[in-house]
Formats: sequence, structure tokens, C-alpha cells
Amino acid sequence: MIRKVTDPTKIVTDGVVLRELARQGINKDYVEFCQDYAPRSLGKEHSPYAKFYRDLKSGKQFMVVSGLPMVKPDGSKVEVGWLLVEGKYHSKANLFSSIVEGTRVKLTCLSDQPYGAKKNEQTTWNPQLFVDGVEQKPVNGQPALLDIDPINESYHHNVLEWGYGVCKRRIRIIEGRFRERWIFPANPNGDVRIKHNFSGQYQPKLGSIRDAVGTLLEVIVTGDEEFIPATEFAKAVYPVEIGASATYYPDVHEETSSVDGLAADQNNDLTWANLVGEPGTVATDSTVHEDFPYFKSTVTNNQWNYLHRGIFLFDTSGLPDTCTVSAATFTLYGELKDDSLSITPDMNVYASDPASNTAVAAGDLDSVGTTAFCDTPITYAGWNVGTPGDPNDFAFNASGIAAISKTTVSKFGVANANYDVAEQLDPGNHAPNWTSETTSKFRNWLSEKGAGYKPKLVVTYTVTTEKSSSDTGSGAESLDSKLSSAAETGSGAESLDSRLFGAAETGSGTGASSLLAALTGTEETGLGSEFAAKIFSAFDSGSGIDAVIARLLAATETGSSVEVALLIAALISSDGGAGSDLSTLLKAILAGDAGSGVEALKALIETAGSDMRLRARPGQVRIPSKGVNL
Repeated sequence: MIRKVTDPTKIVTDGVVLRELARQGINKDYVEFCQDYAPRSLGKEHSPYAKFYRDLKSGKQFMVVSGLPMVKPDGSKVEVGWLLVEGKYHSKANLFSSIVEGTRVKLTCLSDQPYGAKKNEQTTWNPQLFVDGVEQKPVNGQPALLDIDPINESYHHNVLEWGYGVCKRRIRIIEGRFRERWIFPANPNGDVRIKHNFSGQYQPKLGSIRDAVGTLLEVIVTGDEEFIPATEFAKAVYPVEIGASATYYPDVHEETSSVDGLAADQNNDLTWANLVGEPGTVATDSTVHEDFPYFKSTVTNNQWNYLHRGIFLFDTSGLPDTCTVSAATFTLYGELKDDSLSITPDMNVYASDPASNTAVAAGDLDSVGTTAFCDTPITYAGWNVGTPGDPNDFAFNASGIAAISKTTVSKFGVANANYDVAEQLDPGNHAPNWTSETTSKFRNWLSEKGAGYKPKLVVTYTVTTEKSSSDTGSGAESLDSKLSSAAETGSGAESLDSRLFGAAETGSGTGASSLLAALTGTEETGLGSEFAAKIFSAFDSGSGIDAVIARLLAATETGSSVEVALLIAALISSDGGAGSDLSTLLKAILAGDAGSGVEALKALIETAGSDMRLRARPGQVRIPSKGVNL
């Protein structure tokens, strides 16, 4: 009997999984959490990015994968936060090590990375901030440790903050991510220059700047300096964030990495037909949210200058090579939406093929495909937003399921369906209604937001294994396999298996025959005892298949051949239908449906399963290799 899952450590609590179970009509009470995040080195169905579940009734299994690594290469859990030790802030166990003393930062890579950073490489910096050439000093030399992450309330003591008067500097760490941000709440009224003063082998990524409505502003990176002209601040919506970032992965293999972000074409003045075919001019992959799909018109009649698409890569290499994927659902959390153009845009999932598995580049915009991975796009009205808000689930069709890789990264893109993709498929006929300098957009949370907001992919699969006679139910080997399995699992035939083999260990087949008759409930008729005695007499004699067949035929002299066959079927199938092929053969022979005699029975039994033997156990009778085992 299959029992409900009651172990608190195995009960399903992940909302994404619970929704998928409900969608498939699966009772959650029989689904168990079976594998937590783990190093990839442990083999298939182990992943630093994924958890695994299984349905005890149907045999279906579920991989839930997201974009943040949750364990280190040694299997220990990633911990998020800072610890104050002797006046210095030390990062907790993560995929990197960081020490902050005053305004100075030291960052150490703990394992080789797919983008070239090596284990134990270090970088230090002590940045300086200038506004119109005048250096801005921090109000306090020591940072403050914030109790709650301003970006995600699920994290605590993971953000350090300095005040600079004109702005704030923050260092935020989560799983595998190190982010430094300079946050300007208002226009600094001048050019801004940040001189990082890097020293070491690996330099964090520079050049990210965006305003409050998601507009990516111009920044000039020269060496370890970032320069933002005053003209950019003058046109921005505040606050404005300028940032350096470093991302760390559990191992060096790029084919098993993960990234999500935005690819966009901005600051052009094009017809809609031309804009949707652009390769892209800007990209970002280190922000907590981005706007996609996103359209913006220019002042020129029927011309456009902004088009955004999202890119999502998931490491699905933990799926078994032989598994069959039957379903997949991609989940995205929305922050807000705006339709000032009054065009009611929708959204769907497609393939993507970015140049890198660890970064999103400007030229990746046109890598997003046009074959829909979900039969029905999610409409503007149907798109859920909020903090944390309800999720948006895309149930994949056959094309989406086929795009899931069992060996490497699965790559997806998110784009507008009714204007963007429709125009690509049917050029010149799907431009949105134009209004001068107006936008329509969805703003969505990315992995950078962290726990509770991460995009996720749930893959439903079953494992296919090479079948033997015990799997197909042919031959007496099936009985041995099924009975032994029943004894291990505690299902119905447990006592039959254990007592039968126990009887064999005490001596002769005769004792076992009495037990067999009792277990099959036929001792009162005499038929079961006679038949069982003959079978085990053959076991004792060691005479092999001919003796067994002869004694089977002798049992039919009572005129109850069909009943004998049914007894065999009942014995072999007592645990739920195993061994049906052999029982059908015997029934047919003994009833005269397929001929009679030793040779016919022998030929058919040997066809059902060759070398059918019970497994040897201490003191157990063993049948020769051409004997029949029941």
C-alpha cells in the first residue's frame, strides 16, 4: 500500500511545485521531496541549482531549477550574510570570500570560474567618488550593516552601506553574487567619476547604470574608472544606480552555468518592421528587475526607439540521460506593468541562443526565436504583478518540452507575441498604434532579487530503464524479482517471500510445499498441496526442467488442469500482476489450447524466459540453469 508522505522534511512546501501538481491533477500528499541541492559531482539528479521531487503513485519525478547556486562544490550550503570580526566584515560561506575594512574591499575567488577567473585569485579596491572633479568623502569610514536587505526582505545582514552625502554606496551579497552599487537619490548636478583603484588578477564587471524606470543610461568605462556625464543625470528618473558586479559559479564548466537578463535595442528611430529585426544595442544581467517586453515610440510619426526581450538560461544537466520529459512550466514574477500606449501587449516564451552561458550581451536581442513554447500567451490583463505578488506560469507545449536539455543548459527567451513576434512572422502588418514618446511595458523580477522571486523551471519526467524479464513480467524470474521487491518494500507479498524462502532453508521442498499451499489458501482442496509438493519435489531432485514439466503434467491427471493453471497465476500474480506471461503459458498448455506434452510446455516456458533462476540464498534450494523457477 502506498502511504501519504508524513515526514515533515519530505512534505512538499514549494509553491511552484504545488501549483504544478495541481495543474497535473496529482495529489500532493503522495509526493515527496527526495533530493536537495547538491554538487553536480554526485551524478545525475544532483545539481547546485535544482531540487527533486517524486510522486509515489505515478512514478513521475520533478526537477525544480532556478538561477542561483545553493551549495558549494564540497556540498556545504551557501550562507548569505556578513560577520563582524575584529573590526572587519567577513562574508559567510559562499562561492567567494570577501573582507571589508573601512572603505577597502578584498574579494577572493574560491574555485575556477567559466569566465576565466582562477581559484584563490584576489582583487582589492578602495574607490573614490568625484562630482565635477571634486572628491566626495564618506561621512563615516566604517560601513553600517543593515538588518534587512532593502531589495529583498527575505535576507538579513547581507548589505553594507556608506553615506557620501550626494549618494549612498552599498555592497550586497546573495548566493554566488557580489554587487556594489552607488545610489543617487537626486541629480548630482555635475559629471560623476568613480575611480575604483583595482589591484589584482580579476576585476569586477563595470558599466551598469539605470534609472528608476529602467532606462539604461550612458556610462564610459576606461580601465577601472566609470564616467557618467551630467547630461545623462539630467534626463534620468530617480533614483539612479551605478554598479560593479561579480558572479560566481559552482564549477568551471560554462555548459552547466546559468544567467538571466535583458537584451534591448535603444536610442534608434526606426519603423516597427525594422526595429524588431535589430540585433540589439544594450544588455544587462546584474539587476534585480528589468522591463520586458518594452516598447517606446519616438516623436517621429510611426517610429520607435525601444524594444526589450528577456533571456533565461537554466542548468538542466541534472536530468537523467534516459528520462522522458512529459511537461515543463516556466515561472516568472512580475513587479509592475504599464500600458500607456493602450495596445494591451501580451507575452510568451521562445528559444534563445545568447553568445555566452554566463552573460547577456547587446547582440543577443535577435537570438530570441519566434516559435512559441506556450500555446497561449499570457495577456496584459492576466499578467500578475506585486511584491511578492502572484507568479505567472507558462505551461510548455511540445516545442518547449523539446527544448529542454538533459546534458547542458536549456535556453529560453521572453518576448511580446502580438506585436514583436507577429511582425517578425508577418512583416509590415503588426505595428502597435503609435502615440508620440509613449511606452508600454512589463517589469519582472530576475534571479538577482533572490529568494521568493527567482524565475523557476519545473520539469516533469519519468526515468526509462532497460527492461529485463523481471520488468516485463515474463518467466519465473519475474516472481523472484517481484517477491523480493515486495519483501523490501513491505507490500502484500512480503510474508510469502520471507516465509517461502525460510521454509526452503529448513530442509526439503515438502515443508515448503505445505507452506506454499497454506499461503495460497488452497490446502483444504488438496489441489494446491499436491501441486506445490510436486514442484518442490522437483526442486529437491535437481532433475531440472524435464522433471518439473513431468510433475506439472502429472498434476493435470485430476482433471483440474485449468484450476492448476489458475493456482499458478494466483501465486505468480499475488503481488499485483507480476509474471502474467508465464501463468498465461501454463494455463494455455494445461487447458489444451496450445497442444500438450513435455516438449511443447518446455519450448514455451523456455521462450518466456531463459535461465530462470531464483537468487541463491544461504541454505536455499537452487534449480539448475535450465530449470523452471516459480
